[in-house]
Amino acid sequence: MKNIKFKKKKKLSASAIAVICIIATALIVAAVFVGIKLAADSSKPEVPETYTFSSEGFESISEIRSLNEEMAVFTDYSSGKKGLMTLGGEITEKAEHNGFSVISDTWRNYRYIAESPRSEYLLLVDADTKTVTSRQYHGLKSPELIPCWEEKVRHLAWTDKTGYAGEVKTSEVTLSPGLYPVANSLKEDAKYGYVSHILRLEIALMYEKAMDFSDELAAVKKDGKWGYINENGVTVIPFEFDSCAYADAMADDCSFSFRNGLAPVCKNGKFGIINKKGETVVDFIFMSIIQGENGVYLALKDGKWGKITVKKEYLPVETTAAPSSGSQGGSEVIARGTYRIKTAGSVLNMRSEAHAQATVVAKIPNGTVLNVTKSVPGWAYAKYNSFSGWVSSDFLVAAPDAAAETTAEAVSTTV
Repeated sequence: MKNIKFKKKKKLSASAIAVICIIATALIVAAVFVGIKLAADSSKPEVPETYTFSSEGFESISEIRSLNEEMAVFTDYSSGKKGLMTLGGEITEKAEHNGFSVISDTWRNYRYIAESPRSEYLLLVDADTKTVTSRQYHGLKSPELIPCWEEKVRHLAWTDKTGYAGEVKTSEVTLSPGLYPVANSLKEDAKYGYVSHILRLEIALMYEKAMDFSDELAAVKKDGKWGYINENGVTVIPFEFDSCAYADAMADDCSFSFRNGLAPVCKNGKFGIINKKGETVVDFIFMSIIQGENGVYLALKDGKWGKITVKKEYLPVETTAAPSSGSQGGSEVIARGTYRIKTAGSVLNMRSEAHAQATVVAKIPNGTVLNVTKSVPGWAYAKYNSFSGWVSSDFLVAAPDAAAETTAEAVSTTV
């Protein structure tokens, strides 16, 4: 039998053993860390998804800009032509025009025009249907006279390029009850405040820019940042937002107003959406968000346009004042006839449609008598001054012997 020789195993050096121990320790520590992290993550409450974003149907669109707070201009990716769409993304005018713009030929009288191959002249846009008409526009592209607050004489004054051009009379302008932004001059460094519908200065000239009130709040600019104030001039949301000029064609420097309790805002170059408490509802991850309605917004993310939809459970619930005694009741259909507005002293919103999320077209003072011509459950249709729309029948009391009338003052808003 042959002798079998066994090779002696080499002993590991002390340094090798030390390296193995270090590696083993590191692996154990890593495993423990991963285990702890997984346990911690599993114990964290899930962050609720408050909205969705989809670019489906927007593949051929290279750019969207709002024309006003009802419609937007979109650009076709291949042709470069422009068309119109609703703020919900529904196309109302095909992309076959060269451009769209806003004209204010008199104070607060906005017209929307199209540069179109259909005509050598500018064509008017129908703001209701959001389509280009065959009507030509030959008017002014900017008003010759603009009201500014004249501090020396303490009244609203017509102002032109040379300066003061006479006092603005209440009979010369038609304003529904509310507050309206005005500046103290036409210069770039002008200060802005707000006047009432009777042309009295209500909020001091202390802002760099000011937008219209909506949902009882207005965007104002101070020290280079935008914030929001209420109708008493109190800052409700701090000045911490940037201009959203990229998204809006109506102004070079602006911020969006609240609609349905939400507003798009820009912070550190990114857009998101906040509620009236200043809380974030849509994350600040978008390159642009355009003013929307009922929780739907057009937005740009990662170079693609699409639609944000805020989930219903995260939409603010619009509060309304309790019905006054003698009201008709929100579920009833009231008869045609004469009714008096009866609130707790607040004004009553007249809306474009018969629901609480519709656009406010006028604010009607308490005590005003209206002639109701038609109604649906909870809502009545009437005229007020030059406005027509729907008001909540909860705040109407039958007044068959009353004549139509209006009151001058109002301090808050109902419905």
